[in-house]
Amino acid sequence: MALLAPPAAWPLGVMLVLGFSTRGRSLNPDDPNVCSHWESYAVTIQESYAHPFDQIYYTRCTDILNWFKCTRHRISYKTAYRRGVRTMYRRRSQCCPGYFESGDLCVPLCTEECSHGRCVSPDTCQCEPGWGGLDCSSGERPYLDSHR
Repeated sequence: MALLAPPAAWPLGVMLVLGFSTRGRSLNPDDPNVCSHWESYAVTIQESYAHPFDQIYYTRCTDILNWFKCTRHRISYKTAYRRGVRTMYRRRSQCCPGYFESGDLCVPLCTEECSHGRCVSPDTCQCEPGWGGLDCSSGERPYLDSHR
């Protein structure tokens, strides 16, 4: 799983939350801002297999010239062990693009701080009444003042 480097425009508080939020916590898979993918990893295992070996045994020969013992061969098998590598798969959860991990939630990221409002989706601020603009830093004049 690749971690994204935080943009230079991220506030220090956002980077601190990112740094501490991934330890020992898991994201809620029901959170709509959580994306998941399958990740492969290798596991070393010890596996058994049937190892063939040539077994030599002696028997009496019927040939008079070889009346002493003759050798014969038989293939036998014994259980042996070897190390192997098996590929396993697991589901990994991470915040979808435009969100960062905060506790077990994925919170939207606004590259510009919402001065008088809150970040409601990636790079989208919801401004408090009387404020506007992309980062809620522009004061709006009341309706009556603008129509004099």
